[in-house]
Amino acid sequence: MKLGMPTLIEYTSIIENVQLCNELRLDFIELNMNLPICIPETLSYSEIKYYKDQYGINFTIHLPEEMDLSSYHPSIRMGHLERCKQVMEWANLSGITTLNMHLNNGIYFTLPQTRVWINEQYETQFLKLLYESYMELYQLAQTFDVELCIENTGNFHIPYIRRALDKLSVFSNFYLTWDVGHDAKAGFVEESTFTYFNKRIRHMHLHDYNGKSDHQSLFTGIVPIIDRLALAQKNDLSVVIEIKTRESLAESVVALRENGFLG
Repeated sequence: MKLGMPTLIEYTSIIENVQLCNELRLDFIELNMNLPICIPETLSYSEIKYYKDQYGINFTIHLPEEMDLSSYHPSIRMGHLERCKQVMEWANLSGITTLNMHLNNGIYFTLPQTRVWINEQYETQFLKLLYESYMELYQLAQTFDVELCIENTGNFHIPYIRRALDKLSVFSNFYLTWDVGHDAKAGFVEESTFTYFNKRIRHMHLHDYNGKSDHQSLFTGIVPIIDRLALAQKNDLSVVIEIKTRESLAESVVALRENGFLG
């Protein structure tokens, strides 16, 4: 098991994140591509390699959350697909093997008594477009020796999303990220999906949920932190301690050390 940290929004440079990672004696940083300091046009693969060599830390990548690989607009879908391909090549050049990504739910219509998801209404077309996009990405992932890990965002229990996962699972390099805080916020309804796909879990996002908000410090909420880490250890997962301020991240690292999960 490797333990890492997210890119913190309070910092405006990669080196500040690298120095904190080194100070906390963590193994890696997850580069969040929603931040402009973490995109290939700003952060070269040679700079990433320099930090790896100088500080002995590694990196994973969190793809932009707005990615929609099943968009019904061909130009939007192709644009997002092309960006994924560019990032995969950048990751390969940087020596990064884990790429975390969301599965976009799409848009819903709010009706007087309910809401209707467009992707559910047009599920056949949604699944077809999604499958075609991922077929390209999974083939390229083998070429670039990277793993694409789809993260739950409280959506894996939604029927059409669950069916999408089933459809993508035919690919041998279909992998998942278990975000245990999102799962707790959703009432642990996603846990059964991860039990079913237990051999496909490669990555974990670890944070607590206190009944009101997730991304809380570890051991302050209802997430069974020790059980989740035991699974991560057993399966040799990479685990992002996804606490998003320096202070609360440091508190969580101390708590992990007190519980024997860090040296």
